[in-house]
Amino acid sequence: MKLKWQLVLFATAILSVLVIVHGDESSVKPLVKIVKGKKLCDKGWECKGWSEYCCNQTISDYFQTYQFENLFAKRNTPVAHAVGFWDYHSFITAAALYQPHGFGTSAGKLMGQKEVAAFLGHVGSKTSCGYGVATGGPLAWGLCYNKEMSPNQIYCDDDFKYTYPCTPGVSYHGRGALPLYWCVYRSPSP
Repeated sequence: MKLKWQLVLFATAILSVLVIVHGDESSVKPLVKIVKGKKLCDKGWECKGWSEYCCNQTISDYFQTYQFENLFAKRNTPVAHAVGFWDYHSFITAAALYQPHGFGTSAGKLMGQKEVAAFLGHVGSKTSCGYGVATGGPLAWGLCYNKEMSPNQIYCDDDFKYTYPCTPGVSYHGRGALPLYWCVYRSPSP
């Protein structure tokens, strides 16, 4: 229960940092076209593809490098297990794949900030190497891991060996910011 409240406080802190950035204008002017009476935009690499969501502000319009660095300042400390792996540019590049689908761009600046804050709060908690008495608390140490350390099982379920068989020689353990463990979750959608 204590970790839940720490996660809520961390997400609130992220949101308050996001709200500090002022300005309602996007730094990149989109290409605009009208298709069947609907305004569609393309902002190049950051919101590529003709989408109604690309007409809105994108994540880099309200979440800057210094904010990322302040939120995840301990991610490159000597105790971190993914030093140099997580950075602002990589986050923005990965987010750019989902912005045309509405990630951080679907319902105005404030809702986008809330969505990004929730995402970063979740990711920060799932990749933290902090503990209860760590400087800044456990959530200050987000983005410390990029894979599960010392998995105690292989996450290959024999109940699904015909529908979602495990590939021989492949390790099924948690990897990335939102780890998916079992073989079932790594299979293509039907």
